[in-house]
Amino acid sequence: MPPSEVLHGKYLFYWLHANRQEIINLSSGGGQPNVSQEKIASLKVSAPNNLLQEKIAAFLDHETAKIDALIEKQQRLIELLKEKRQAVISHAVTKGLNPNAPMKDSGVEWLGEVPAHWVVRRLKHSASLQSGIPKGKDLTGKVTIEVPMLRVANVQDGYLDLSEVDSIQIEPSELGRYALKYGDVLMNEGGDNDKLGRGAVWKSEITPCIHQNHVFSIRPADIEPDWLDLVTRASYAKYHFYRVAKQSTNLASISSTNIKETPLVIPPKQERKQISSHINEQLRKFDLLENNANVQIELLQERRTALISAAVTGKIDVRDWQPAAA
Repeated sequence: MPPSEVLHGKYLFYWLHANRQEIINLSSGGGQPNVSQEKIASLKVSAPNNLLQEKIAAFLDHETAKIDALIEKQQRLIELLKEKRQAVISHAVTKGLNPNAPMKDSGVEWLGEVPAHWVVRRLKHSASLQSGIPKGKDLTGKVTIEVPMLRVANVQDGYLDLSEVDSIQIEPSELGRYALKYGDVLMNEGGDNDKLGRGAVWKSEITPCIHQNHVFSIRPADIEPDWLDLVTRASYAKYHFYRVAKQSTNLASISSTNIKETPLVIPPKQERKQISSHINEQLRKFDLLENNANVQIELLQERRTALISAAVTGKIDVRDWQPAAA
């Protein structure tokens, strides 16, 4: 009997999904484990008659589509929250919290008007910039020490991912030059266009720690690190990074010189503190909503997996199932 008369294709798809771990256990290889055709062909598939297989597949198509729609709604919510974060930061750091404040032309075309009592000046006048250590230096015969080193992957948009931190051998004399200090604002040299210039504040989570040459360290002089971080996350700053970046296929990079030319909006100190507090409170609310959405997605995915497993193992009787009338 031809295989197509024994196993319904969509039923087999769901059966394989339900038995994914068993298939993974058959894999071999290092960097990219794979499963041979022979091992796949040797799998023993438990299946009812073809008519019931079709019924199970139709039931799962219907039910998983509903779950997938709910997952998609939560994913859209997460995207909307990201857009809302960007909008809240961008408006607050360029317009302030007082809608009735007198405004003036910032002198920057893509920035527009800012409160009249604010200062607009280039980043180089409020901070110094340090490039990181290049990799691949020949250290043969030299005394070295091993230190943690931040990579581009560690520096996300508004936070640091320190789950995996590389280390590097350097000469002891280089530690002082490249060591990060509390309050340094880290910024990536490049990457995808939407990740260009992403950064976060370093708060000495690891000591000592240095950074590679694709991560800039910006050390504020007369403004708070958190304010510099917020300003460089605003839409107008990201646009500046994009317009001056060196573009290649799907990638972009920005030079230290162009970062230094970033226009900064600088309110009085007390106002900076108020705006930062307002933004952080809003971001905490968005984080809570996003965490809840991620929990819902995880629960829905677990529900989807459990439903498929129950259906293909006969724990759900679908013989009399009919889709609900629209």
